[in-house]
Amino acid sequence: MKAELILKVVLPPLIIFAILVALTISKVISGWSMYILWILGFVVANLMVTKVTAKWSYQRRKQKRLQKQKRGNKNE
Repeated sequence: MKAELILKVVLPPLIIFAILVALTISKVISGWSMYILWILGFVVANLMVTKVTAKWSYQRRKQKRLQKQKRGNKNE
């Protein structure tokens, strides 16, 4: 994996959870609001990671498909 992709996958969830931990430790959020924000944090982080990895996977498959088509055209 490229370093750029790793940063796009690791950095946003890290920032989200760092903020949630800081807010929880400082007791800015507590009770039900804490539970709701943590669940939303997990959902948002998972969606961000899924979006980046799906985009990367789609581009990689597209490149492979184009390479196969080029090879097929050269053989004809």
